[in-house]
Amino acid sequence: MRAPWERVSYPRALLVTLAAVLAIALLYGGLTSTTAFGAYNSAWDGASELRDLSNSQNAETALLQNTTTYADHSPNGSVAFVLSPDTEYTPREADRVERFVRRGGTLVVAEDFDAQSNALLDSIGAEARFDGALLRDERNHDTAPTLPLAENLTDHPYTATVDRLTLNRGTPVEPGNATVVATTSNYSYLDANLNSQLDDAETMQKYPVAAVESLGAGDVVAIGDPSIFINAMLQRPGNQAFASALVAAHDTTLVDVSHLDALPPLVRAQFALRSAPLLQITVGFGLVLLVTYLSEAAALTRNVRRRLTPDGRNPALDAPVDPETDREAVAAWVRERHPDWDAGRVRRVTDRVMARTSEGQHDD
Repeated sequence: MRAPWERVSYPRALLVTLAAVLAIALLYGGLTSTTAFGAYNSAWDGASELRDLSNSQNAETALLQNTTTYADHSPNGSVAFVLSPDTEYTPREADRVERFVRRGGTLVVAEDFDAQSNALLDSIGAEARFDGALLRDERNHDTAPTLPLAENLTDHPYTATVDRLTLNRGTPVEPGNATVVATTSNYSYLDANLNSQLDDAETMQKYPVAAVESLGAGDVVAIGDPSIFINAMLQRPGNQAFASALVAAHDTTLVDVSHLDALPPLVRAQFALRSAPLLQITVGFGLVLLVTYLSEAAALTRNVRRRLTPDGRNPALDAPVDPETDREAVAAWVRERHPDWDAGRVRRVTDRVMARTSEGQHDD
């Protein structure tokens, strides 16, 4: 009896290895994302650690691929994150978000320079807005003036345990009637012309960077930098404590990715499968058919191989087997067992049996 590895040819082993590597690569690519602020992006600019942070605090975590799924979660005890959306919310979508907040939900909107978030805040009736100009601080900053530190925080429940926020190319929040909970130092300024220096027309002063306002029974939290929630910036001073405070104050964390191209293909397919019962039935039926076909083909191959001895002789004839004659015999046997198979299928199964026989893959 030969060892199992001696029954496998080198070309086939190489093919199996390449197929396994390709399958792993496709699986990884299908489950990960490279989109900035993506909940499945584990790179520096992704938000996968925000999702992990919620899970570590035993909070229910859900990704909202569509605004219709806001209604699937109780607003009371829920916080939803909207991080710099790529496209504008339609009036109907904004209405769903507004209902979530007014019924007791907390909405965190973090933005820097794009207009989509201001449009959302306006649509739901919030007063806070994002300025859109770049904040710099030449004195109180982390590793560069474009990473200003907001060290003036109030005793609001979301900031009481936070000593500072570290921004990354952030922008001020124009609070309106909202309550400011975090501001920069007196040495910050708006670099309106983006020349990376303080000009005569630019004034140093404190700027609000986070504000909270009530909207119906819920709250809207406006933050002038979505970057504080990405993987790289969560490790900077104060940011993880702030994110933890927002998550810990609620039982459910919702990450709104409805306006981000942030879901990997396999995750997107999973969402589609969950929302379509007919598709679930179709896929399940297809898998059953595939497994049945593969099982029948494998059983047929084993039965045919057992008719031949390891040295290639047919025990019924007790004579060396002629390849062409044996091929015809195998094909005839396959047709006898499966009269409903077409000629192409019979030929494929016959070729497979003959190929394995020629490589010496017999049952010992």
